[in-house]
Amino acid sequence: MIAYNVQPLAQQNLTGIGNYANDVLKILLQNQKEYELHVFDFLSRNGAPDIVRDHLNEGLVNSHLKTVKSLPLSVYIRMGKMGKVIPYKNLTGSDSDVTVFFNYLAPEGLKEKSIITIYDMVCERYPETMDDRNRKLLKRHLQKSADNASAIVTISEFSKNEIIELLGVPSEKVFVAHCGVNASFYKPASDVKETAKERAFLKEKWDLDEYVLYVGTLEPRKNTKVLVDAFEKLARNNPHLKLVLAGGIGWHSEETLSRIDSNEFKDRIIKTGYISNEEKRTLLRNARVFVFPSMYEGFGMPVTEAMACGTPCVISNTSSLPEVSLGLAPMVDKDDADGFANEIEKMLNTELTPEKKQALVSGGASFSWENAAKVYEMATKYALNASKGIGKA
Repeated sequence: MIAYNVQPLAQQNLTGIGNYANDVLKILLQNQKEYELHVFDFLSRNGAPDIVRDHLNEGLVNSHLKTVKSLPLSVYIRMGKMGKVIPYKNLTGSDSDVTVFFNYLAPEGLKEKSIITIYDMVCERYPETMDDRNRKLLKRHLQKSADNASAIVTISEFSKNEIIELLGVPSEKVFVAHCGVNASFYKPASDVKETAKERAFLKEKWDLDEYVLYVGTLEPRKNTKVLVDAFEKLARNNPHLKLVLAGGIGWHSEETLSRIDSNEFKDRIIKTGYISNEEKRTLLRNARVFVFPSMYEGFGMPVTEAMACGTPCVISNTSSLPEVSLGLAPMVDKDDADGFANEIEKMLNTELTPEKKQALVSGGASFSWENAAKVYEMATKYALNASKGIGKA
């Protein structure tokens, strides 16, 4: 029996990890009749079971979903060794042989086998860019979770190498499940009528015509302050161009917000806040250029989604981004605002031929959730045949 801890799905508005878990699970559950889902909902305060069902939208049998109401998952993880006093199996009423976790950590109270998902090692490489609470949680518990896990799934070859180096785990127990792209959703508009409708929506909602786009949370690791500086250089020679920063405001965002407020062209910088997937697709399809200046990424889903929509990209030359862009996007040093401005300017002045657009679409669509789900199945087989925590350093 396989169990999936679905805590990342216990919130209405899904972002990176939640979307990843949701899309992988939808594929996995199609092929499984026997499984369990676990969610923690302390004192039933958040309505987590209903939220999970809404996201998965698979007509889940109620008996598949087991809810823990006695304490929050984060508290249970923080208990560390003390968590063994209340075994995970007892908390959840689980009959599983292996439990899959989609958010880095597994509680030490889990005595059965586990698979954990580690997306990146930013907690070691750029700890100053993280929320203090999450940084401390990972610093205290990630090594133990990795040592105890029977298998680890990550989202790029880059992250696999980081995990092996920084956590000292053997390579054979680390599996790479690239983030997928829903190519039936993220794709170019079907015709000029659909494009006209989208353009009218963008004009009405954000007064957008010609714009450069970034998608993601505004937080230090995403390095949007460099993009804001690059836009200041671009805006002088492109009076109709706007910069759209699509996503919520994250932790430690004060410097980025201050950089926007002091920008000479701040009136042409649009902060959308949280957007729906439909709004994101519309923004991606109609952007002149998509820009992703991140310092460090385990994968970088917005890049592949932009490519699948046929939108030219400019990216930083860091971490996993060269891997996932497949050589289809110009790369710039993450701190080089002039370099970003120059590459964006080239894009604005270069025709996007049908051949170049098709290469982008095909490249983005080559990453599939079906392939990611197959990797989880491989990791599960490995875990079931392995001793708990086999090969730990």
